[in-house]
Amino acid sequence: MSTPLQEHNRERFDRIAADWDDSPTRRALAAAVADAIADAVPIAPHWRALEYGCGTGLVGARLAPRLGHLLATDLSPGMLRVLAAKARAAGLASLETRVLDLTRESPPAARFELVFSSMTLHHIADVPALLHVFHGLLQPDGWLALADLDAEDGGFHGPDVPGVAHHGFERSELTHWLADAGFRDIAARTAHTVEKTRDGHTARYPVFLITARR
Repeated sequence: MSTPLQEHNRERFDRIAADWDDSPTRRALAAAVADAIADAVPIAPHWRALEYGCGTGLVGARLAPRLGHLLATDLSPGMLRVLAAKARAAGLASLETRVLDLTRESPPAARFELVFSSMTLHHIADVPALLHVFHGLLQPDGWLALADLDAEDGGFHGPDVPGVAHHGFERSELTHWLADAGFRDIAARTAHTVEKTRDGHTARYPVFLITARR
């Protein structure tokens, strides 16, 4: 059974899927994250990858041409419909979409050389549990790449956005969780900084990329 947090996220992202790609801020963030993953991870053309929380594929569609196969998964069918249409238009035959909630469903039987996610962890209540699932999805020596917000005061989303479980993360805490899940070679970098202006004040929100290996 879905939790209220999951339902909030599904309903919100279904509602805004058609207009998601219109934001220059989102497009710039996704491009920076995809470039950071490509720089940090030695992606090979035979690799199978899983993206968790893919949205409309702003990150995954940039990485898909480098991969043998990409399973792009999300909680929101609306987001996946947008991505599937984009993939068909771009001729990305190696990209497959699937509705998937790893907080309540069994993971796919396949194993992957790469699992990646961007701006999804802050919507997940139990992140350590999810990291254990990611570990199990990877081939030996496989790579995990996670991008999300550094710990912040809640200003990134504001008080009226439902479905937010965490106001970012301390990199040291996430590193500890990854080690507990069995990951090694853990490294973090700043992938991008998002600027938001409210009431005449501009705030900067760093987005990290943390990578690790099984």
